Amino acid sequence: MSEDFIVVVDMLTKAGFLETRASLYMDIMVSFLASLPFLIGLSIIFAMKRYHKLHKFTQVLFFILTSSILAFFAYIVHYQEGFDTLLKSSNIDPTHALLFLIVHIVIAISTITLWMFTLLYAIEDKKRRALPGVYSDSHRRAGRRVFLGILFTSLTAVGVYWMLFVA
Repeated sequence: MSEDFIVVVDMLTKAGFLETRASLYMDIMVSFLASLPFLIGLSIIFAMKRYHKLHKFTQVLFFILTSSILAFFAYIVHYQEGFDTLLKSSNIDPTHALLFLIVHIVIAISTITLWMFTLLYAIEDKKRRALPGVYSDSHRRAGRRVFLGILFTSLTAVGVYWMLFVA
């Protein structure tokens, strides 16, 4: 491995900027997840202002970033640092923490799945010239469901972060 890569990894494993027990990369991930509803809201405004290409670009970008960050978040919490190990330094009851984590996982997976299908259907509908147009109302309803899922995913991710690194 190159020395530059090792320096970056060392930097990311240092204490984070939120002044908790979390590392820098955990702080970056939770900051992104906490700001995600606002970023998605901005993307929705692009669609409302009829900037459809920009809306599509931001939705795909945020989907890829969110999927990657949630996967990395899960990897760190479950495998690298260990959920049980992280909970030892927390005041939260392990049973409640585990139940909350399961709720977060179910919401996150459901949201990512729904978001993926909404994106895929939108791309196909755009090719058929039915979006914007014939399927705009159904796309708008699916978008509302995805937004709610993103909101709950963000809130539960912040909750998991709080349980593991603050409480």
